[in-house]
Amino acid sequence: MSVRFAVLICGLLLSPLLSAQPTQSPQASATSSLSDQWRFSVTPYAWGMGIRGSISQNGTSLGEVKLSTGDVLSDLKMAAMLVVEARRGRYGIYLDGMYGDLGTSASRVVGRADLTANTRLAMTMLTVAPTFNIQSSPSLQLDGLVGARVMWQNAKTTISLPQSGQSVSESSNLQLAAGIAGVKGRYNFENSKYFVPFYLDVGAGQSSSFTSQAYLGVGRTFDWGDVSLVAKNVYYQLKPNQNTVDLNMFGAAIAATFRF
Repeated sequence: MSVRFAVLICGLLLSPLLSAQPTQSPQASATSSLSDQWRFSVTPYAWGMGIRGSISQNGTSLGEVKLSTGDVLSDLKMAAMLVVEARRGRYGIYLDGMYGDLGTSASRVVGRADLTANTRLAMTMLTVAPTFNIQSSPSLQLDGLVGARVMWQNAKTTISLPQSGQSVSESSNLQLAAGIAGVKGRYNFENSKYFVPFYLDVGAGQSSSFTSQAYLGVGRTFDWGDVSLVAKNVYYQLKPNQNTVDLNMFGAAIAATFRF
């Protein structure tokens, strides 16, 4: 099913530029985007992320994790990803929400090769920001944004004790909030239905944390909205209790935007 869906999306993106039916051009869309009426868009997307993470203390590595997109998808139990935007004139609101439940996967105890463990991980990430249109022209839509990103992470690790035949469990709950600032928009190719969507933000918050989010790709406009394929990255670095934790999530994302 996922392969057929990807093929369908690629077919939409690479279909001929000329259509038998007239469609609204990106230039017309750009002109109407600053209407005094409320405009809304809803963008469900699928992000095939890989994950790289590490933890160190005073420059000494305490452990790392490397999960490919295939690894994440094989453990994934449930996921939901959605971007919602509302705009009136130059002002708007942007919301990007993501939830993922990686289920239970094998893990290891640092320094104890004789112990086996399983970890269940669930993560929710929400980015919300008011936006202001900086430039609106037939070729370029550019918005500035200032807001916040919050990440909730729940993990439960169960360690098996082979000698006693018993197990012990440890749970951890992390909530991390950060203020962010950035830009987003799209570049429309002249006399074409194709465009380049882009997004970049950076921010800082709790536990001396630093965070960034970025994507860049290609899209195509249709009567009902847009289809886009982008490379997306979300990065976190935090320093709790003299530890340094790096978390890097990256991969391709496929999105369909519906406007009304």
